[in-house]
Amino acid sequence: MAGSVATALVAGAVYFLALVTLERVGRLPPPAFANSLCADEKLAFLRDNPPKSPTALILGSSAAWRGIASAEIARRYPAARPLNGSFCGLQLNQTEFVADYLLSRYPNVQDVLLLLSPIDMDTCTGTDARLFDRSDVDDYLASEGPIWSYYFTYFDPVSLVRNASFVKAARENRLPFYPLIFTAYGDGPQTTDKSRKIDGERFDAIDPACVSSLRRLAHRITAGGRQLTVASLPLLPAGIEQSDPTGAIHDHMVREIESAIDGTSAVFWDGERFAQVDARDFVDPIHLRWTGAARFTSQLVTATGFGAVK
Repeated sequence: MAGSVATALVAGAVYFLALVTLERVGRLPPPAFANSLCADEKLAFLRDNPPKSPTALILGSSAAWRGIASAEIARRYPAARPLNGSFCGLQLNQTEFVADYLLSRYPNVQDVLLLLSPIDMDTCTGTDARLFDRSDVDDYLASEGPIWSYYFTYFDPVSLVRNASFVKAARENRLPFYPLIFTAYGDGPQTTDKSRKIDGERFDAIDPACVSSLRRLAHRITAGGRQLTVASLPLLPAGIEQSDPTGAIHDHMVREIESAIDGTSAVFWDGERFAQVDARDFVDPIHLRWTGAARFTSQLVTATGFGAVK
């Protein structure tokens, strides 16, 4: 037993020294609360840049994180304090979890914007909604001291080594399709002028479990006296033509959204149909480059009034 304890102590010391070394060379990823580098980096951003009583909250997946330029909201409504609370790779039931957490944490939020595409609503069934442990993240966001203990609690050396290999480049905006940079509002701009195709980005149907999540979310937000705006995100037509050549899936999504928010004060704006964007605004079929995000956000704010401080 003494040998096992000694071995564990040595292994722990080696691991700690590895963490310190990675931090010194700028390659230490954040603690793996979600075990998703971009999601965990968003939590690290919130810890390092605590939002000051945000009044407007943006929710969704990576397309909302990268596709909303919150400065456009603040420019239109100077009293607004927007926070982009979108995380990458989320299905709608996970966004419901994030919304509940952030709205509890930031009670001054008056307006909520939820941006959706069919990709966010196709596989809620079988997807764990719980993105992270709320208590651990609460402690992490509130802590101003060392955070080494979280690397032991969320010990995953394989993920650590993989993320350490490229996180520095991502933070320095040297990976055009995977930048881990943030605006003051928590947006995740893609500033590259390059474009890419994405293989396998297909969606075939709207999952009823996602619709149920939206219904619960809409009722919870509006019952709390907040205004909810649901909007569809524009997609690059040439990039989705094989998945939805006639627009039938998008139309199905719109019907389900309108059904889910029926009976609440929530409003819907069909950005996929009404926003004026073109192919040059897209990095790939589902993500806007930063110049396109600014144009889209300006149009959304004009159409919906999202962010106006009541």
